Amino acid sequence: MRAHRPSRVIVMALTATLAAVAAAAPVSASAPMGVEIVSPMTFAPPGEFNFGTFEASGPAVDEGLICESGDVNDTGIILAGGQSRVGKLQIPVYKTFTCPDGELFIRIQVHLDLNTFTETFSWVVLGGTGAYSHVHGSGDGFSFSEDPNTGNVNVYSGMLIG
Repeated sequence: MRAHRPSRVIVMALTATLAAVAAAAPVSASAPMGVEIVSPMTFAPPGEFNFGTFEASGPAVDEGLICESGDVNDTGIILAGGQSRVGKLQIPVYKTFTCPDGELFIRIQVHLDLNTFTETFSWVVLGGTGAYSHVHGSGDGFSFSEDPNTGNVNVYSGMLIG
């Protein structure tokens, strides 16, 4: 029976050492970084998705959480519903932001006020590929248009984490 005690002591010592190392290990999550994205979009013909470009600025660009510019394509749209008596409509839109070294997949929740024709939205990163596979984030935004027949400009403000 004594022959088992040394191995038991070794196992207990190793367990205690591993627990201490795990507790002392630094957390690798980075701090949220601010980002602003300006994206002129072109309205596509019925049955096709809108498309455009984007330019990003802020600390998130400096830290490589998104590239400075690229292309944007709507990849899905759902007319979720609205409140007809108050003239509001909600539209989830899925977008792919393409950079030279990967993509970010973002969902925006558009809030369209039919009484004032203003469009605001919230957004969240759903995932990414390549250099952006580890990026998360969210924020809000608004849209404006100089010619509502041809397109609009989406302005995103928020935070990215990577």
